[in-house]
Amino acid sequence: MANLKSLLRSPWVLHARARDRRIATAPHVPLAICAIFKDEAPYLGDWVAFHHAAGVGRFYLYNNGSADKPDAVLRPHVESGLVRLIDWSHPPPPQLPAYRHCIRTFADEARWIAFIDIDEFLFSPQGVDLPQALRPYEDLPGVIVASPFFGSSGHAERPAAAVPEAYTRRAPLTRISAKTIANPRHVRAIRNVHTFKYWQGDALGTDRRPLAGPDRVPPLDVLRLNHYWSRSLAELHAKVARGDASTRSPRNLDWHLSFEAGLNAEEDLSGRDAWRRLLGAVPEVGAGRAASR
Repeated sequence: MANLKSLLRSPWVLHARARDRRIATAPHVPLAICAIFKDEAPYLGDWVAFHHAAGVGRFYLYNNGSADKPDAVLRPHVESGLVRLIDWSHPPPPQLPAYRHCIRTFADEARWIAFIDIDEFLFSPQGVDLPQALRPYEDLPGVIVASPFFGSSGHAERPAAAVPEAYTRRAPLTRISAKTIANPRHVRAIRNVHTFKYWQGDALGTDRRPLAGPDRVPPLDVLRLNHYWSRSLAELHAKVARGDASTRSPRNLDWHLSFEAGLNAEEDLSGRDAWRRLLGAVPEVGAGRAASR
């Protein structure tokens, strides 16, 4: 059966490789991000600035009915071509259809596309830009990036500091998630918001092993994706009320508060250090954040 599947998929594998060769010889973006959001305007300026400084050359952002005027925050980036803003009024759940649209529409614009959320910050702890960190994995159809959970760090209300500066306590690394940076031309299907299926092969961690497994220590040295899951407790309440883009099920506040209680066990300054290395005290970043509050 496996041999038959490989045989049936071989034309698609050859087609994906041909597209890879074409994109290698044409102008393209080394790394893009695809994300869907709703009512995240106060965070978009910092989030885009951070990832652009880290080496992301384009953002495919799907606005799922926001009421907080994200267009005003993103307008300069849309006008420069850095951001493609898509109005995504899709029936719930809208996240996976947005990812499929992104792959169908933009696969030949970017070498890699990272599929992450606005509360997640992707960077290399080694201090290199993201396209350089991904270069050794170009033979893979996708790279799985480990994603530690960060909690409220004791903040009841939203602090003035940027997210990676404000939230520096996380869950133990035994409680961890992951997201995918995919070669979009090789994606066959989307399993869920975390993992994809490919025409040939599987995505691997940066140590070239599957990320899951008993007693598996996740690799966080080459790439990591800090997930600021709750932000402050007030923001967690707003997150629950906003609902989930990947499922029709309503969010349960008691469960979210219980889960958040376990996300502050250990200090982790990796995000803060990456923010300071990439952006420091850039005046326009701070000004943009203040204007969006």
